[in-house]
Amino acid sequence: MGAATNQLNSAPRRDVPLGNVPHGNVPRLRRGFSSVLAMMYLMLFAALALGFYAQTTLSSQISDAERKSFEAQVTAEAGMEFIRFQLSAVNVAEGPTAFTQLHTQLKAQLEGTPNLGARTVAYAPANGASPASITIPSTGYIAAGPSGGGFRAVISDASPNLDVKVYAAVRDGVSRRAIGVQFKRVSKPYALIGIQGMTVSGNAVTDSYDSSTGDPTKPGRYDLLAAKNGGSIGSNGNISIKENARVMGDVTYGRTSLLTVDPTAHVSGTAAPLTTNMSFPSVTLPPAGTYTALGDVNNTTGTQNLPGGTYVIDNLILGGTARIVWQGPVKLYIRYSYNVSNNCSITTFENKPANRQLYFLPTCATASWTGTNVCVGDLYAPDTAFTVAGSVEKMGRIIAKTITNSSSGGMHYDEALPPAYGVASFAPIADSYVEIKP
Repeated sequence: MGAATNQLNSAPRRDVPLGNVPHGNVPRLRRGFSSVLAMMYLMLFAALALGFYAQTTLSSQISDAERKSFEAQVTAEAGMEFIRFQLSAVNVAEGPTAFTQLHTQLKAQLEGTPNLGARTVAYAPANGASPASITIPSTGYIAAGPSGGGFRAVISDASPNLDVKVYAAVRDGVSRRAIGVQFKRVSKPYALIGIQGMTVSGNAVTDSYDSSTGDPTKPGRYDLLAAKNGGSIGSNGNISIKENARVMGDVTYGRTSLLTVDPTAHVSGTAAPLTTNMSFPSVTLPPAGTYTALGDVNNTTGTQNLPGGTYVIDNLILGGTARIVWQGPVKLYIRYSYNVSNNCSITTFENKPANRQLYFLPTCATASWTGTNVCVGDLYAPDTAFTVAGSVEKMGRIIAKTITNSSSGGMHYDEALPPAYGVASFAPIADSYVEIKP
């Protein structure tokens, strides 16, 4: 028995396939492998979860940063538009005091307004290589929306241009953007300016064109088919647009004044009060020895061919069939009176309004222009009450103390004219936009 038992126990062992092992008899090796596998899956899922959380958090942070950066960019763009509007409203004369004039006018436009509150428009004079500059506002930022974003502007003197930089920041103070644009002097875009008041009536009409691209054989190089809606009118006082008058452009009137437009009249553009009054200096005579004094000029017949130059006329009367042919650019200074009527004809050199400039001295209180004639020129009369009637046609511009215009011939503003008497506002220079370091 003992021998048989020993023999049995010493017989070779045969492993039974696992699939045939009864439940509860699985070897320990199999059970350990399952546990390791489960732990590996748990670790993998945990790693994936952590990765997903990290990716979601990173994406959220990037999205927030991009949103704030975009908000800062939009704020900077809004700030530049704000400054562009303010610079378009100024009236700055040429000369060494132009930049200080700009500071004075911007102070008048902005200080005490909700945009600045108690803050000011700061001025820093030139210092060595640093040009004079204007900072808006003097401290902090101008709010640009409910999100807490704001902007500030620095305008530097780059005579005759301006170097404008706008700096923007959003509410975290970290997201910042800045842009820069160059501005140049530009003419006021008005066909008619009656500084103290204006009446446009009858079948009067205003529009605009550009003589630099017009047909040189036509009066003033004006072509009705190429006319544009830039025939704006403006005044610091009241404006009345009556009967069938048509203003193909904008209308701006005094801040405390009235605009009256008859139901049968028409304004193609916007009508709004000025943000700041327009200002134009009185005419002064050029230095002695730089002009030719003609005394009184009274012509009703015949033709005169005259060279270009600078002339001073005491009393100018042109009527009948008188004809004047200017053979070069001319500047005329009118001392006492101006009366043009009937069918007289005035030919301007090269048919460009800029080549015939008329300046009315303060001693010329009134001026009248009637008949069926055509005028090509730029008339500047800030101390003169001007009356335009009949069917006369004007290519150029009229700036006067007051204007009463009932002419059916049309007032056509030439967009190529330089600033009137050196008085200009500012507009952006194309392609000068750059992003700069905040």
